Formats: sequence, structure tokens, C-alpha cells
Amino acid sequence: MRALLVPVAAALTLAPAGQQATFRAAVDLVPVFATVTSQDGAFARDLSVEDFVVLDNGKPQTIASFAAEAQAISVSVILDTSSSMVEALPRVFAAAGVFLDNLRADDRAMVGSLFYSGPAFTSDRGRLRASMDLLPKDPGSPLWIALDRAVTALQPETNRRVILIYTDGRNADLGRFSAVKVSESQVRARVEREGVMLYAIGFEGVSLGGGLKAIAARSGGRATELGRADDLAAALAAVADELHHQYLLAFTPATFDGETHRLEVRLKRPGLIVRARQSYVASRPRR
Repeated sequence: MRALLVPVAAALTLAPAGQQATFRAAVDLVPVFATVTSQDGAFARDLSVEDFVVLDNGKPQTIASFAAEAQAISVSVILDTSSSMVEALPRVFAAAGVFLDNLRADDRAMVGSLFYSGPAFTSDRGRLRASMDLLPKDPGSPLWIALDRAVTALQPETNRRVILIYTDGRNADLGRFSAVKVSESQVRARVEREGVMLYAIGFEGVSLGGGLKAIAARSGGRATELGRADDLAAALAAVADELHHQYLLAFTPATFDGETHRLEVRLKRPGLIVRARQSYVASRPRR
């Protein structure tokens, strides 16, 4: 399995810091997507490269490239359709439709469930809605298998890679339905190695497991646990909005030692909150 310094199969062609950056040709850069908010949760949109400090194993790095504009995403949407979710499925599908409506024209998505992968990535909203409408009921809740499968499906994508999962958070062994066994630690390692961002949303009133929440936090995404009266459509739309309001920072590692490096993003401006991936694997990308 390849160890990725960039969140896409083709790496980044990035302009010098302060200029625009886009996903294109392979270069040995570590991209870090940072969400910055004020104390009241509003996105901070007026920052420059000088406002950020990126630490690799505690050592400040030169930010080689910087972008404040939205980057195209490829998102694997996983909807839990297991028996515990049956009564809520009409609301779930309606809310997922809102999420799809909030994607940009250059974004790509695929929609599946915990058990079924769904059709290939596309920007066609009609195809995405059709694939969602055809999802059958999951015969079980293979949470880790579903996430592992999503990481694999995202590997060829040349946009920034994201997983969005809505679930009651319970992993259940499929027994005779599958010989595949995937553990939480395996998923955590793959998400870290591949540079995928994970957003997990918990079903009405259900607490997500600590492992799922930790993976989401370490990836630079987040986990949200909804109350019974909370608006799922609003929660999913907020994820789409966040993904389009992130800063891209990139640096060249001092070494390609194949080890996991600790990442930290700090802000020089007071009163702001920053969230970004917390680690990467320093292996040179394959050409």
C-alpha cells in the first residue's frame, strides 16, 4: 500500500505562498487543509500565509505554497441503512440530497451504505440521487469495512479526498456475509497514510464510538453527534460549507524516512481556532 504525502493520486502543482494553488502534477509536498473559525464558529476568511505556523515533529516548516480559495473535493458519502436506521431513512436520504446540492460543479461524489459501495464517483447530481434512491437495507453494520472500502475507492481521485459517514456508530461482524476483517486500527492507519479527511455524524441521540471520533479529529475532519431534535440536513450542509472554506498549506518534508510524523498548525492571530490533520507518513510519493 502506498504511503501518501498528498491527498490525491496526482499530487499538487502549487504556486508560491500567497498565490493560487490547484491540484495538478506530482511534487513532494505535504498538503495540510486547515479550518479556521472565530470563537462563535464563523469562518475566518481574511488570513494570509504569514498568519500560520506549521510544525513537523515540533519543528517549524517553511510553507512553500498557500491557497485560501476552495479546492475541489471527491467525497465518499456513506449512509447507514441497517435495521436500527430504517424509520429514519426518509429523513436521511432527504438530508443527503441537501448535501449533494451544496457540492460545487467541480466536486465529485459517490453514495453508498455500510454494506454496499454504490456506483463510481461522478459530478452528475442526477446519477448521485438515483444511486442513493436505489440503496437497499444493510444486512449488518460493518463500520470499519465500509470506511476501509471508501479509502480504497478514493485512491484514484485527483481531487482532495473526503469521507462523510452518517451512522449509529455500531460496528457489527457480518459473519457469513463477508470473509473480510478490518479493524479500527487498520482504518486509522490507512486514513493517516492516505491523507483522507473523515467527517462522521452520529444518528439521533446516539454517541459515536471514541475510535471513530479520534480518527475524524486526527484527519482534520470532525465528528458531530446529533440530538433527536437536531436538523440532519443542516449538519450535512455545514460539512459541505466547511469543506469549501478551508486554507491549503503545503511544505516539503526535511526527510522521507517512512515514519509517522506529528503535525500541528498554529495561528499567530489571537482569538481564532484552527483544526487540521495531526499526522502524516513521510514516504516519497510514487511517480
